[in-house]
Amino acid sequence: MSSPSTTHDQRRLFLALWPEDAERRQMAEMAASIAGRRRVRDAHLHLTLVFLGATDSAHLAAYEAALADVSVPILDLILDRYGYWPRPRILWLGCSRSSLELDNLVANLRQRLCGCGFTPERRPFQAHITLARNHPGPAPMQSPVAPVHWRIGEVALVESLREENGSCYRVLRRWPG
Repeated sequence: MSSPSTTHDQRRLFLALWPEDAERRQMAEMAASIAGRRRVRDAHLHLTLVFLGATDSAHLAAYEAALADVSVPILDLILDRYGYWPRPRILWLGCSRSSLELDNLVANLRQRLCGCGFTPERRPFQAHITLARNHPGPAPMQSPVAPVHWRIGEVALVESLREENGSCYRVLRRWPG
């Protein structure tokens, strides 16, 4: 007999800031200009807030209940610097100035989810948009010519689905501010 949390019931989930078309186009143009063919697919550009990982239906229901009344503040992010992590070979776009409001939102989300048995990652949150994977590095020394000004007022629950050509992301739900 299989339990409710068997692997077929698992969904790979994360909470993210999901860009609108205008911001996504600008991020995609940056990725194309500096990363070429190694860039992340345009439809995959996002800012992960909390990685939930493999999640069964019982935990998903508990997470959604814990987030039901979450308040998402209006955030104005300015994505104006490139970065590079050599070990995973990730080229990313981020903010030169941290956002206390964004850090507080992530802390609030993690706290709510911990009440449902969620265990957050040990590494500290660092706001970034992954532009390219397997990038030879380093990050470009110059700042983006036109920084991305991104106004955010909602958090998206996103599922990562495996497909023949890689993965596909699907927004399942949004929590507006």
